[in-house]
Amino acid sequence: MRKNTTLMATLSVAAMIGLSACGQSQASEPEETSKSQVSVDSLSLDNAWVKAADDGMTAVFGELKNNSDEDINLVEAKYDDAEQVQLHETLEDNSGGMSMQEKKGGFTVPAGESLSLKPGGDHIMVMGLTKPIKPGEEISLELVTADQQSFPVTAIAKDYSGAQEDYAPGEADDEGDGADHKDMDHGDMDHDEMDHGEHGDH
Repeated sequence: MRKNTTLMATLSVAAMIGLSACGQSQASEPEETSKSQVSVDSLSLDNAWVKAADDGMTAVFGELKNNSDEDINLVEAKYDDAEQVQLHETLEDNSGGMSMQEKKGGFTVPAGESLSLKPGGDHIMVMGLTKPIKPGEEISLELVTADQQSFPVTAIAKDYSGAQEDYAPGEADDEGDGADHKDMDHGDMDHDEMDHGEHGDH
């Protein structure tokens, strides 16, 4: 009789422990789902657009907005129809001109603030296009943060022909397309010709 009583008490305690553990597991699931939903909306690329291009390289611009209460460090961008995508910054070089280079450490957007990606400034560089991007087309990209959170964004293609040198990085030589850099050289020649003309007038 005592053995049966002891056995029943043991089974009862085991059942209570099992139910308690099950309850904890079920309770934690909504918290994880809620966290995931918040993270998806915490980073956005507003008014995003990309320069239409048949091949070679192009760039994506827009307003990178941090909608969370913590700083976000964007370290990578992905686009399926390109060989490589980099985060670029534009800096003034020793000659007084502007040069593009990959941004070490990526872009950090403070909590509740935004970062403008624009021609002549910070931008997302897309290199080695494997298919054309036509005007009016919407492309999909993926932004990746330092903590490996992924944020899908879209950008509308525009037929943009101005300031080509603004989004042509130093890596253009590696891509075998130096046309944009040649355009910059021609611009320097125009300035020289203007200077000679002024001297001629005097």
